[in-house]
Amino acid sequence: MTAAAAEVGDGLGTLAGTGKLLRFQARRTRVHLTAWTLGIAGGTWLITPVLADQYATPESRVALGATMNTPAMRSMTGPAEYVAAYADSIGALFANRMLLWTGAMTAVMFVLLVVRLTRADEETSRSEVLRSNPVGRRADLAAALALSAAAATVLGALMALAVLGLEDGAAGGAVLFGLAHTAIGLVFAALTAVAAQVSDSASTATGYGLGLLGWSFLTAGVGNAQENAAVWLSPLGWSQLTFMYTSEERWWPLALTLAVAVAASSLAFALVSRRDFGQGLVAARAGRPGAAAGLRSAHALTFRLTRGLMWTGAATLLLLGAAYGSVLGSADEFADSLSEAQRAMLDRGGSTMAYSFAATFIAINAVVAALFGILVIGRGRKEETVGRGELIAASPVARSAWPGSYLPAALFAATVTNLLGGLGLAATGSGGDGGLFGKVLLGTAIQLPAVWTLVAFAFAAFAWLPRAGWLRWLLWVWSLLVIYFGNMLDMPEWLQDASPFHHVAAYPAQDLEWAPLGVLALLAAALVWLGYAGARRRDLHFS
Repeated sequence: MTAAAAEVGDGLGTLAGTGKLLRFQARRTRVHLTAWTLGIAGGTWLITPVLADQYATPESRVALGATMNTPAMRSMTGPAEYVAAYADSIGALFANRMLLWTGAMTAVMFVLLVVRLTRADEETSRSEVLRSNPVGRRADLAAALALSAAAATVLGALMALAVLGLEDGAAGGAVLFGLAHTAIGLVFAALTAVAAQVSDSASTATGYGLGLLGWSFLTAGVGNAQENAAVWLSPLGWSQLTFMYTSEERWWPLALTLAVAVAASSLAFALVSRRDFGQGLVAARAGRPGAAAGLRSAHALTFRLTRGLMWTGAATLLLLGAAYGSVLGSADEFADSLSEAQRAMLDRGGSTMAYSFAATFIAINAVVAALFGILVIGRGRKEETVGRGELIAASPVARSAWPGSYLPAALFAATVTNLLGGLGLAATGSGGDGGLFGKVLLGTAIQLPAVWTLVAFAFAAFAWLPRAGWLRWLLWVWSLLVIYFGNMLDMPEWLQDASPFHHVAAYPAQDLEWAPLGVLALLAAALVWLGYAGARRRDLHFS
């Protein structure tokens, strides 16, 4: 063994080349990091003055606090200590309303980043090319975690600046708000690094990371709702337990987050040397030696490969719908304490506030269901980049059969998950009212043309511009912004019209309008045709 090889193989040599890899990875992910960072911090900056204006007086904040201090609402916001501070601090209200959701988006950002730079690079053989140079065995993991730490620090600083002017004399609360997001980014990056060593594929590692996020959401929600110790099991909950902007403000829960991040990073470094390149510590289950009769077509194989995403989406939407249903049942009582301006913000034109809430929850369920359809399309791109799609395309199948097989699978996943979300909402929110149960299910069904439009747009983008992965998400992200913040930010009507969901009647709060649904269905069909036209014409792209 040469001296250079020995240096790379042992001791600190396993980190050789980390600096160069860090610069390379920063350049590769600059668009990803910029988009996520500015999206999270920019959205916070836009929402800050809106909430500050809506709840400018202590009386308005006290009235809101009276309705927020219920188990159902605490599970979707945060601990009761924030609600108790509403009268004295707009910052406490803002942190209570926003931290869980901005923290979740931060977690998603770092899960995707670490998987992309570790397990996904192994699947595409990019890591193999890099390791053929004098690069240490742990260098790619070290560079990924170092880049995550830098990105988390920048995000935290921008989040602190976004809320710095929220409340006079509360700079400490703003700094703590920023540090909370830095801590969330660090801990989810480290835990995802461990998942990347355990799992045998990028999709499995992503599933583990997002599953941990789901666990964090669940335990934080249960702990906050029941005011018990379950919140201490949640990495998201640790940031909430800092009680920023309250008289009980404390910094030490972030030390727990940092300790877990350091421990998880150390574990990831230990595990990376104990597995074979391209393999996970948990081996994939061996398949059958021969394909079943139902797998002898490209479409059947695609449905088989994406069934995990569909089941994940089905469970997620069913639980999400049930969670929203628990709030829907008390919608009228919640509305009684709101000011006229706040009521107008939530009012969708229904005869009761329950109908307005139902329409809002139905739209949120639909846009989340579309997410799983787009993820199925993304699975097609992954199969293409790792070369497995080439094997299918080389078999006796029609030119559009692959990657065209991912469109029906995506439409099926989005449709099923959306309907299950509506079923969960109707079952828990109708309170035995058969009329409301039926209206919620019908309202869910009429969202499908908009859902199909988003999925068809993603497929067309995949077919014509496969390397522009951001393009598949463009319409979905905009639709999410319109649903959540369109009324709050008083967006112009022409901007909201860019979202397909804006053309669907907010039933049951509004009367049904069938003509826009027909137009959306035709638009979805046109995008499907465009997508298949692109699939027939383009070559496979492996990077």
